[in-house]
Amino acid sequence: MNRNSLDEIIAEIRREHVEDEVVSAAAKRVFRNLFDSAFLADRREPVRIRDCSDFESLIPAYLAHTLTPSRVALLEDHTRQCVECRRALAQARMGEDVRSRPAARPLVQPQKRRPALVWALAASLAIGIGIGITGAMNGLLPGQHAVRATVMSVEGTLYRVSDVGSSLVEAGAMITNSEELRTAKGSRAILRLLNGAQIEMAERSDVSVSGGWRGTAVQLDRGHVIVQAIEPGQKVFFVAAGDLLIPVRNAVLSVNRGTKGSRVAVAKGSAQIESSQKTFDLAAGQQFNSDYRVRAVPISTEFAWSKNADYYLSLLNELSTLQKQLESIPSPGLRYSSNLAKYLPENTVVYAAIPNLGGPITEAKRIFDQRLAESDVLREWWQRQPASRNGELDRTLSQISSISQYLGDEIVMTVGATAPDQHGDPVLLAEIRQPGLREYLQQNMPAGAELRIIDSRTAAAPAPGGSLFVSLDNNVVVASPDLAQLRQVAQTGSTSFPQTPFFGRISQAYRNGVGYLLAIDMEQMVAKSVNTPKEVPAGFSNVQYLVLERREATGKKTESRAALSFAGAREGVASWLGAPGPMGSLDFVSPDAAFAASFVMKDPRTVMQELITFASQGNANASQELTRIQEQLGVNLAEDVAAPLGGDATFAIDGPALPLPAWKLAIEVYDPAHLQNTIATLVDHFNQHPSSNSGKLQLSSEQVNSRTFYSLRSEKLPDVAAYYTFVDGYLVAAQSKANLVQAIQNRQTGYTLVSSAAFRNELPDDGHTNFSAIVYHNAGSSIGPIASQLKSSAQLSQAQQQALSAVLANTAPGLICIYGEPDRIVAATKDSFLGFNLGTLAGIEQGRPLVPLIASSATNCLRPDAAGRASQRSQ
Repeated sequence: MNRNSLDEIIAEIRREHVEDEVVSAAAKRVFRNLFDSAFLADRREPVRIRDCSDFESLIPAYLAHTLTPSRVALLEDHTRQCVECRRALAQARMGEDVRSRPAARPLVQPQKRRPALVWALAASLAIGIGIGITGAMNGLLPGQHAVRATVMSVEGTLYRVSDVGSSLVEAGAMITNSEELRTAKGSRAILRLLNGAQIEMAERSDVSVSGGWRGTAVQLDRGHVIVQAIEPGQKVFFVAAGDLLIPVRNAVLSVNRGTKGSRVAVAKGSAQIESSQKTFDLAAGQQFNSDYRVRAVPISTEFAWSKNADYYLSLLNELSTLQKQLESIPSPGLRYSSNLAKYLPENTVVYAAIPNLGGPITEAKRIFDQRLAESDVLREWWQRQPASRNGELDRTLSQISSISQYLGDEIVMTVGATAPDQHGDPVLLAEIRQPGLREYLQQNMPAGAELRIIDSRTAAAPAPGGSLFVSLDNNVVVASPDLAQLRQVAQTGSTSFPQTPFFGRISQAYRNGVGYLLAIDMEQMVAKSVNTPKEVPAGFSNVQYLVLERREATGKKTESRAALSFAGAREGVASWLGAPGPMGSLDFVSPDAAFAASFVMKDPRTVMQELITFASQGNANASQELTRIQEQLGVNLAEDVAAPLGGDATFAIDGPALPLPAWKLAIEVYDPAHLQNTIATLVDHFNQHPSSNSGKLQLSSEQVNSRTFYSLRSEKLPDVAAYYTFVDGYLVAAQSKANLVQAIQNRQTGYTLVSSAAFRNELPDDGHTNFSAIVYHNAGSSIGPIASQLKSSAQLSQAQQQALSAVLANTAPGLICIYGEPDRIVAATKDSFLGFNLGTLAGIEQGRPLVPLIASSATNCLRPDAAGRASQRSQ
């Protein structure tokens, strides 16, 4: 049969008309047959089967082949398990009458009532009712057809598509849950969601709007849409395109889904794109392509087809121009010396320096204000932002700009050690660039601020607690709540601090150029803070300085670096970190890991011996006790536990976070047989003296091809186990066998963390080829979707919403690289040290740098317990 004949037959079948009566009669016959066979039993059969006697009453009909199929299945299943009924059936086959037999025992013995079960059922019923009510109110229950959107306008043709056909949709029509809409060629349509957001559909686009527990979702099956959500107070909704999920609020963005992949472009606001691999943040004027084969295009083309194309393109142009102008503002240059060190006392133990940001902030504000005045589109967008309505940002920037113009390029904060275990209040210093700062402070001091301007010619009158004293002598502004310390700094002008070893270490940082700098004299601080050397952790008795630096690297990227230096070689615990070297254990971690910590240590046997020595200090009987314990265990900690190990180890959270985090452990092993024998010996000893809480341990093995897989579990927790094996000189362990096998396969195929772009993009720029330790975190790969879902819940309090916002704001990957040098430990990162950075220390990330404290109320910047001391010192 050729293709044309087949098409003709199909066409005839489609054209054939079947009368409604025929279809109805056929449906009734099918329903009657199904219903009768499934639900209607013979009236001679028992309605309910309670015991064996009811089963035996079915035997005659069963042998006569008149029993319904459902009862046949029940009887045959019962006779396989019940000896008495099986004997009755055999006797009936032989012609005996079984109806005169005595009643058999009940199938179900009466049981005592269980109040706990009743309460559990009641609680489940209550929860189900609550979920049902909530689902009904949101139109989430089966059979509901809740309205999700309204068709605002149609240019051309818009169809409502279903399994049974399609129908035309006109402007004003209501769109119910999950209804699929499709625009024809050369057509456009605009939908309005219940929250006021608009979805503009391009030609030949398929869109559906549905509701879920997480919120409203717009599903783009194919085509191109522009999403506009600009009204204040709009709830978050989601746009789904393939494996991309985009939460939308206060933004205008384009989503283009095709056969090759998807493209998301942002015209206004920002968007966070959640994919199966990673979470991406897009700002206005940026775009994201889901496939590397989909190249970037001029972003204006993604909005050119829209009915509001003129507005979108104008806004894109304004934001692009503004961004280029802001990027052209020169950042504060690196500083290579400081003129303020000569004012500091010799007892300084904390030294922090930040650049004067007034110039860049002033220029940025000027450019922004100019663009707002010149552009109606940009001004309309800005007026919708919360920061423009309360004016707080504008006031803060104006204050910073005004004060900073009087100051030099650097602002320094110091803290001095006044006595053992005591430190003075902070002192702030900055050079005065131009006159007029005194008059500015007097005229613009906030109402109620306890700020006292003093000089060497004026004696300070008694001041209330919480006052902030300011000196403007010698072209240097000095501010402190401690009047005595302020006079010591302001009236000296030349001290021996520049000749101290501490400032010598600070000078090293200046020679390389500093942006933000924090230096702590650990040697002096420890000496003044402990009474006996025993209070200092082992290996840190010769610690000298802690120096944290943050500077702008090449390409306007920041880099943070911390260095802990020692007087001489590292000792004790500080020496356990080995010199930088290869980390083969990292090859078992995949790019999907949420956390990974890897390190290279010096000889584990030596570390174990030193650890035993440290634990024995202060205990004369420690050696005998250790010998007794090792004899009982049957192992020597140094020779049997530490000696078989190498110095390379990695721990990672790599896999699903729920219900239990998927962990991995990889440790370099020189003697696998010796180590496995030690593990077996320890398990045997443990089982000879089992714990009442954990019970005995079960160590088992399984041979798969040429590799042996081991599992270790507790008899009290049989579902929780640790699986491990030996691979190419490494012991690799995981919480499941599947994850263990996957880790081995990842290493063999090269699907590793160190080869991923997320890892390599975070590597610091320095001369090292290896590391002593690394800490990698990418929480967004596991908790980002969970936190996003919780954050969208209306049941969370404001504090919980803020906490989740903080989680989501820190889900980008980060990497800390650590180097063990002979006399110091250095850490470097392109991000922050797990949330801490010098910008946070200075307060600049909240728009409150140290300088404005001079012109604000002292009660807002001093500790409550310092108010009384400040009052006493001022008198």
